[in-house]
Amino acid sequence: MDRRTFIGATGIGVGVTGCLDTNRTDSAGGNGTDDGPESRGSDDVATGSDEGHTGPTESSNDTAGSPDDSGEADAEPDGSDDPGDKATESKRDVAFDSCTRATVTGSFEDGDVALASTGFYDDGLYGNTLLEDGVVFGDDVDAPFSGTVVFEIADDSNVRERPRDGEIVIGIPDYGSDGTVISSLTTRRADYQRVTPTHENPHAGNCLSDLEADSADATLEGG
Repeated sequence: MDRRTFIGATGIGVGVTGCLDTNRTDSAGGNGTDDGPESRGSDDVATGSDEGHTGPTESSNDTAGSPDDSGEADAEPDGSDDPGDKATESKRDVAFDSCTRATVTGSFEDGDVALASTGFYDDGLYGNTLLEDGVVFGDDVDAPFSGTVVFEIADDSNVRERPRDGEIVIGIPDYGSDGTVISSLTTRRADYQRVTPTHENPHAGNCLSDLEADSADATLEGG
């Protein structure tokens, strides 16, 4: 089944695919992309941390309650304030080795997550996926786990566990005929619940610009 949506608004939810549009913007948003450094090479490596998290935050419950509030929460607690979540995340190392490969190394407990979002071009049209590819530890793979989770663009969607190498390899399908970029990783439970990135690929803007140019050239050549 084709999980990409060519027409319609970007979906908000876990494991959904955004719309395709001929007018892409490189500003940070639900697709987890943002403009990276001016130059990029295939050997570029960037590390991520919670301090670099720029995803949108909830603001619907900012108004203080009235004195006669019963104390019951009007909404679910914001998991971003969980000190355990932050402490665990700070011990993980995240690297974006290229446009199509990223890794996160550390320890994962039951309920922890490691998911990727992408941006792609298909026949000249831009699209994205949100938290479409990855694992929930304890559900999709065994927990606890200590080692490296590898994300890479592959021929199809798959998850391979390599106990001897201490790795879990997550294959991300090439969603676009013109190419796909790993735009961000989500590795905190609170961000998973809000469908926002924890670590954004600093090279995503340049990677997508290259794909856009290649896509335009291919369209002109195809006439």
